[in-house]
Amino acid sequence: MEGAVRGLGTRALLSLICAGPMSRGELGRRLGLSAATTTRAVRPLIEARLIEEGPPAQAGGPGRPTRLLAVVPTSATVVGIKLTDHRLYAVLTDPLGQVLASASQPLTVSDATSVTALIASVVARLAQRSGRQPDAIGISLGAAVVERRTVVVASFLGWRDVPLADMVGEATSLPCVVANDVRAFAYAESWYGTGRGQDPFALVTFGAGIGCGIAVGGEIVSGARGAAGSVGHLPVAPSGPSCEIGHAGCARALASTAGILRAAAEHLGCGAEELSVEQLLSPPLREDPGIDEVLRRAALAAGRVVGSLIAFIDPELVVVSGEGVGVLEAYRETFEEEVVSLRHWSAAPVPVVLRPFEFAEWGRGAAALALERWALVAGDR
Repeated sequence: MEGAVRGLGTRALLSLICAGPMSRGELGRRLGLSAATTTRAVRPLIEARLIEEGPPAQAGGPGRPTRLLAVVPTSATVVGIKLTDHRLYAVLTDPLGQVLASASQPLTVSDATSVTALIASVVARLAQRSGRQPDAIGISLGAAVVERRTVVVASFLGWRDVPLADMVGEATSLPCVVANDVRAFAYAESWYGTGRGQDPFALVTFGAGIGCGIAVGGEIVSGARGAAGSVGHLPVAPSGPSCEIGHAGCARALASTAGILRAAAEHLGCGAEELSVEQLLSPPLREDPGIDEVLRRAALAAGRVVGSLIAFIDPELVVVSGEGVGVLEAYRETFEEEVVSLRHWSAAPVPVVLRPFEFAEWGRGAAALALERWALVAGDR
């Protein structure tokens, strides 16, 4: 990009501003730049209509009015895609995270080539419906992913070592990035949601699986092999039931949707496929002492996972979400008591927010990754 300050990638500035409006002073502090250097670095981004400067806004105290830099809403369009074992969810958003269009499609076949073709078809349909051509694609799924490109293991799809980002990029001619779904969700929360400005920040999800995303310095921790935050099989009750692969008393066995339904079905003498968590939380079933015990035990296990996470990383905030969050809301006292019981006596309490869940949030998480990818490409022009 013409006029960029020598030695300073404009993509660094663009990535920071994508995360939310900020003043030149804050931008300079984040990047360790003087006021003059920040101004020179920002100018080409404004001239290219990638960012804009808002009107002066007087701060609470004395001093010069502050003008915030923000991404131009029409400067980019990105697609976020979430893959499950049976469905594809997609959203098309602007740089501010506003959903412009969405789609949902069943996965009738799960081989990587067929899924890639389906993704390309959905992206084209969203572009046609919105009248905006996407600039990048982000994909999230319950898997170990390395270098945001290759799916190392996605058991629910039967995938191993699938170069998904390259496959989708070739099929769509668009930059593509791939990540674990929980970490992508955490990334979006740290950019657009309640996690913004919280450092460290943690997101824990309870549902079909149990996972954790941790943001430190605005970056999501992926780990050496793309498996950071894989907390589902942590032992929380050694004498408890086993999960589907034989781990006795792990979090997944007790607090995942499958674990809860399996335990409830054993108590009721029916098949787990005949039940749902919503049914178990309804008054007729929840008043059953056996069902109450299953749900309370799940909330206790979830509390142990979250309490242990807090003890290890001391985050400023923890957000708990996922399809199973309704159980924790219904048994919040049990959940919170367990979180508190694991806190060191000298440590300050950490806020824990239970957040209602919608599948579109997974898509917005993937879209945030796509937005970062766009910022890298745009910043290098």
